[in-house]
Amino acid sequence: MKNIPAILPEPSASGKVRRTLALIAGCVAACIFSSCATGVKDTSRTFSGVVLDAGHGGHDSGTTSRYAGREKDATLDVVMRLRPKVASAGFRTVLTRSDDTFIPLDTRAAISNRQSNVIFVSVHFNDTPRSGIRGTEVYYTSPCSARIAQNILNQVAAIPGASSRGIHTANYRVLRKALYPAVLVECGYFSNPIEGRRCGSCEYRELLAQAIARGILIQRRGAGAMLAAE
Repeated sequence: MKNIPAILPEPSASGKVRRTLALIAGCVAACIFSSCATGVKDTSRTFSGVVLDAGHGGHDSGTTSRYAGREKDATLDVVMRLRPKVASAGFRTVLTRSDDTFIPLDTRAAISNRQSNVIFVSVHFNDTPRSGIRGTEVYYTSPCSARIAQNILNQVAAIPGASSRGIHTANYRVLRKALYPAVLVECGYFSNPIEGRRCGSCEYRELLAQAIARGILIQRRGAGAMLAAE
């Protein structure tokens, strides 16, 4: 925040309370202004469509692993499993890619931005030199995307054997360029021997697709939402 006045000594406890309340009000106002300043249309509770983005593709393989193969193949597999689950629940779906094609990051965001009343969900898998690290992470940029990120993470982390590494803000290009609420799901670590093998299996990627779909439906319809496809 800018131009915050210096905090002067107060003559009484009541004065300190007034000063504290004023500072809190200022912080709240700043946060509200920041949320509006992102320029994101908050469709997080009204969206009728979902843009599904399979990370990488074409010459961009993403991360690779002897446990799970190529990230670009795994992300596309999850998205192709996810699409009918979201569509069967009544949502319009748009894919940024449906085959092994390279799509630039700006184009992915533009595909989403051309839609109306949507959210954007990008699917990825993770990698690190530290093979002991595992778990799902979900990233977002705009404040109105935070609840979507949390709902999706909760559902993926509920898969037996899965774990959560939390939701985090990030300045990833596809998130930063989005005009609608957008999240990026790192479904698991290819570099972890156990998790990598799970992520490489069709059975686990089906569970990931089901979990992400549940998170989307819970966000839109509330905690009582059920997948029509299940």
